[in-house]
Amino acid sequence: MSDTLSGDVLYLTALVAEDQSTVVPRLSGLIPDCGAWIRSRSYVEPGTARFVFEFPRDICVEIYSALVSVGLQLTAASHSLLTELCRCTPHVFDLASRQLPAVDVATLDVATRYICSLEIIKVQLQIWMVKEEELESQLGGSQSFAA
Repeated sequence: MSDTLSGDVLYLTALVAEDQSTVVPRLSGLIPDCGAWIRSRSYVEPGTARFVFEFPRDICVEIYSALVSVGLQLTAASHSLLTELCRCTPHVFDLASRQLPAVDVATLDVATRYICSLEIIKVQLQIWMVKEEELESQLGGSQSFAA
């Protein structure tokens, strides 16, 4: 299980108890609901699911929240990567200036420039489904952040 930022892809790893079979279908709905695009979803081997998705950097908090709220137990390294991404994002963008007050032709042009200016984050999320008793030992006894 490797959690890294390599090239243009953020690699994340999460564990989930194998009796939580609804996590993968729920993620399929939650990720796009946050404003991200799922590029692929697959089972790479029995008990292992993989999502590849992209999102504008300025919604990283929503993505992080969705991953945790669905019940994923992110590894410590994945939590660190997402925390740093979320912590640095306000310093990269002037988020307050990205509000669109009205919808007209001029505003649509501004909105198009806004969308094109966003940094897109690419993620590969590997989800390992493990027995409940293995979950804590796999996480190294670290505190769970999932709801």
